[in-house]
Amino acid sequence: MVMLWSAALAGLGGLVGIVAVTVGGGVTLGVPLLLLLGQPAATAIATIKFALIGSFATGALMHRQDRRTSVSIPWVLWPLCVLGSVTGSLLATGLDERLLKILVVVLMAVVLWITYRTDLSAVPTKPAAQGQRIPPLGVATVFALCVYSGFFGAGFGTFLIFALMHFFGLSFVQSASVMTRINLLVVGASVSTFASKGAIDFQLGIPLLLGCALGGAMGTWTVRTLSAPRMKSLFLVFTVLLGSKLLWDAMVPL
Repeated sequence: MVMLWSAALAGLGGLVGIVAVTVGGGVTLGVPLLLLLGQPAATAIATIKFALIGSFATGALMHRQDRRTSVSIPWVLWPLCVLGSVTGSLLATGLDERLLKILVVVLMAVVLWITYRTDLSAVPTKPAAQGQRIPPLGVATVFALCVYSGFFGAGFGTFLIFALMHFFGLSFVQSASVMTRINLLVVGASVSTFASKGAIDFQLGIPLLLGCALGGAMGTWTVRTLSAPRMKSLFLVFTVLLGSKLLWDAMVPL
């Protein structure tokens, strides 16, 4: 029975890992699933973030081997990402349980709307790192997103892809590659904070991490083969189903 449960968790992690490195919705899908399994909100957030390290590690390795997705970004973003993530994770561990659950539903709705309205197949301009002036608003936006990622993170990868496309002139595939590397750094920083607070359920997290590692490799292949509109459609449908169930569960006790 324990082995079957672990295998089911690994399968769930594989799905979350695929989504995490494609359209950046790993937390958006993973946290509601753990909430539906009866986990507290703070534990669900911390455990999914721990598991996502696997997907971003394998995804970053695979992207690094593909020159088509190789692109550099301003160096200043890396320390700001760590600072923002740690700041956000400190906020998350002190919030009320009910407030976190409400935020899950609200933020999922925002992610769905922005994903629906964004053209993921937009033609890129010249990346800022290759000669253009570094956009201050772009840097500030990425920092704010990293604070949000450490605090909760539903849709962080999706928002980050949009920001990289808009402010830094990257294509969807290039943005997905950079998002994966930033996420590895950001999630690693926030997980260390969650671990120090004892918020991670490792019995759930380890099987999920193994599944996410496989899903990250599969997702990196997927983002280079499937069209952006098709990936967006799959993300929207699955997230609507999860969000509807979560909203129903949240409203019934009221």
